[in-house]
Amino acid sequence: MKSTGVVRPVDALDRIVIPKELCNTLCIEPKEALEIFVDGDFIVLQKHPENTIRTAKGNLGIVRKVDPVGRVVLPKEICKKLSIEPKTALEIFVEDTKIMLRKYESSCACIFCGEIHDTIIFENKIVCRKCIDALSKLV
Repeated sequence: MKSTGVVRPVDALDRIVIPKELCNTLCIEPKEALEIFVDGDFIVLQKHPENTIRTAKGNLGIVRKVDPVGRVVLPKEICKKLSIEPKTALEIFVEDTKIMLRKYESSCACIFCGEIHDTIIFENKIVCRKCIDALSKLV
């Protein structure tokens, strides 16, 4: 599997934009159907002509179309299963003809919200000031 080095956030409508260069490389056209399924901690996108299929692993594959801007809506069931909220950063990988997405784990980002600015280290965990303030209100 090859990392593209691209990290994209999920928007409020559970969409993620696939980089245009990647769509061109994999010959993914707007309105083309992609099967979306989970493989471990990865979301896998793969070209597929059917509407709904079962993969060899028995997972339910859900088909979504790429919009003209290169966005794909991630199924709510998958977002819920992998705890993906709006603004969650997803790293994009390529394996053969598959696009694989995984939550981006920055070594310098807040463990709660992913913020990389205004952070401190507390008991070997990185936490931003905003989350510290929110946590202090719980006590």
